[in-house]
Amino acid sequence: MADSVQPPGDADEPATDEPAAADVDLTELTIKERIALATAQQPAIGLFLVLFSLFAFTFFIALALVYPTVAGLFIIVLLATALIGAGLYFLFR
Repeated sequence: MADSVQPPGDADEPATDEPAAADVDLTELTIKERIALATAQQPAIGLFLVLFSLFAFTFFIALALVYPTVAGLFIIVLLATALIGAGLYFLFR
């Protein structure tokens, strides 16, 4: 009788009632979902990125107050880079 008893964890069936983890294709996630997933996995990096973005935005506002022409040129360069990047993305997609 002792030979027929299996120790816990050796059973053929899973011990829990939870379904098996499904394969998730990360390319199907939206940008917001990817950000939420990355922040949930590593909250310290998510917090760092938020604080770094706020610092960059504050720096740009200060730059615009002191040198509005330079800030305007930065905006033009940023928009041109974004348009070129979007064009290349859709071209090679």
